[in-house]
Amino acid sequence: MGCNYDVIVVGGGHAGSEAAYISAVMGLKTLLITNSIHHIALMPCNPAIGGPGKGHVVMEIDALGGLMAKVTDQCTLHIKKVNTGKGPAVQTLRAQTQRDQYSLIIRKYLENTPFLSIFQGEVSDLILNSNGEISGVKIFHGIRFQCRSVVIATGTFLNGVIKIGEISYPAGRQGEFPANHLSQSLRQKGFETGRLNTCTPPRIDKRTIDFKKCDEQKSDDLPLCFSWESTPRVYEGSSVFLTRTNENTCEIIRKNFDRSPLLYHFSDSSPVRECPSLEDKVYRFPDRVSHLVFLEPEGEKSNEIYVQGVFTSLPEETQWQILRSISGLENCHIIRPGYGIEYDFILPTQLKLSLESKPIPGLFFAGQINGTSGYEEAAGQGILAGINAGRYVQNKPAIILQRDESYLGVMVDDLITKGVEEPYRLRTGKVEYRLLIRHSNADVRLAEYGYQAGTISLNRYRMIQEKKNIIAQEVKRLENTNIFPSVDLNRFLEKKHTNPLPEPTRINSLLTRPQINYYDLSPFDPDRPFLSPDILEEVEIQTKYRGYIERQIKSVNEFRQMENRPIPPHFPFDQLKILSREAQEQLQALRPTTLGQASRIRGVTPSDLAALLILLEKFRKEE
Repeated sequence: MGCNYDVIVVGGGHAGSEAAYISAVMGLKTLLITNSIHHIALMPCNPAIGGPGKGHVVMEIDALGGLMAKVTDQCTLHIKKVNTGKGPAVQTLRAQTQRDQYSLIIRKYLENTPFLSIFQGEVSDLILNSNGEISGVKIFHGIRFQCRSVVIATGTFLNGVIKIGEISYPAGRQGEFPANHLSQSLRQKGFETGRLNTCTPPRIDKRTIDFKKCDEQKSDDLPLCFSWESTPRVYEGSSVFLTRTNENTCEIIRKNFDRSPLLYHFSDSSPVRECPSLEDKVYRFPDRVSHLVFLEPEGEKSNEIYVQGVFTSLPEETQWQILRSISGLENCHIIRPGYGIEYDFILPTQLKLSLESKPIPGLFFAGQINGTSGYEEAAGQGILAGINAGRYVQNKPAIILQRDESYLGVMVDDLITKGVEEPYRLRTGKVEYRLLIRHSNADVRLAEYGYQAGTISLNRYRMIQEKKNIIAQEVKRLENTNIFPSVDLNRFLEKKHTNPLPEPTRINSLLTRPQINYYDLSPFDPDRPFLSPDILEEVEIQTKYRGYIERQIKSVNEFRQMENRPIPPHFPFDQLKILSREAQEQLQALRPTTLGQASRIRGVTPSDLAALLILLEKFRKEE
């Protein structure tokens, strides 16, 4: 006995929640299957959303109609704009959230979304039809659900094993069963899997912390929020505190290297090198003894403090010693020890850019199962997989985001073309055209895709188009409006430590001076319209960085000439002896669809690309 659905989503974490929600918003009958309905969108690691690269993804999820941004705004405790000392390309938001509240709000959205049902159970197998296409899933206890498309978003649950010192036991997360049957099913169906690991830090009781010994970081005093739907506000009452490790801390860790089951040097699985365990930091950087430790609140009414920076799989008794060696934590009490977890993932090179699997039509993957790390990366893949699973059911072409138009496009392209050797984290340094795809313009960049997919309303789409027009009009006005020298203006410029104005000039020219911002010129620009803060920010960025933006646009146009050069589906890479052996093997295995995609595959050299371009032209003429 079972039911028929359009889309089934397996896994209720951040990827699965976004996938199920967006599929149902598209009007498709959707079933979300999760091991525990009480742990939907759980935050098993840090109680925070955003940060460099990640905040950009949150804004892009919001632009496509997803949940993460608006739910974060509803349970924020503390928020800051990060990278403010750098350019606008890398600036974004990071919020501390109420951990449990976040999960409850996501669940409320899911339970109140039409066309969406939730089922608690463990998926043990996938059902294929006679054509090898996905047609349903089987629950461990025997029930079957039929469908036309499946999104697998199982996080760390595939063959998950928790490790704390010498102790190890099967688990998907602390206190939850792993999904061993599904992992076996995927391998039986031909998917190649690998093994990754990650760690979470201990949580401690805030009543046992001496905050006077720590540095306080208050929330920004400016109104801030992530979502287009939210109202920016100032948050007060909750702070993050900063302390550091010391020589004593590092010596305790050195003495226990042999008791760390997931130490980078000894582990058989790959850890997150960009967010390493504390023992990895001490091992890899032996001359450094001061490592930052952030004390982050987990909830407004909770005493739990998340010890950011002390990711560890060391034994529990060692964790007590480590924490109590740190200034301010000498008398701390551990509520929940940290732990490490190893789990299976599928090699993401087995996927298309739509996140659909190459071997099985209609089967999509999203989140940590694809080798990524982080709530934001998971949620971003979830919304893309959910949209494309829905469009698969609707017999519509997949929505593919490009590298030059979104952080999500960069992440998916990296996964598909390069694969992963360790958990993938998205950061600004991986984004070539980051000045064009800023945190502040995500809605304008991606609204067209959201409207095309049916995940944002016509009213919202029109409002974003109106915002885009207002920005363009004001940028043009600044280009065509003179500002005249005056005693008051030149006195102001001198106070700003910039040269006085000798003659009339365009306002946009004056705005390019780094000391001057749009607000500053208000008294000298009486005809300016009233602009909301988000529009004003975009106007200033587009004006100040016009030259840089134009250069990046030129680079994008050059990039797209190669990026969009198609490679036929059955192009015989393995028969092209002019290519290096490594290039032949990699291209044949990954089968890129464009020349641009081929250029980013490991082992493909510039000379291989030049030869491939000639061969493609020859192949085209012979067809």
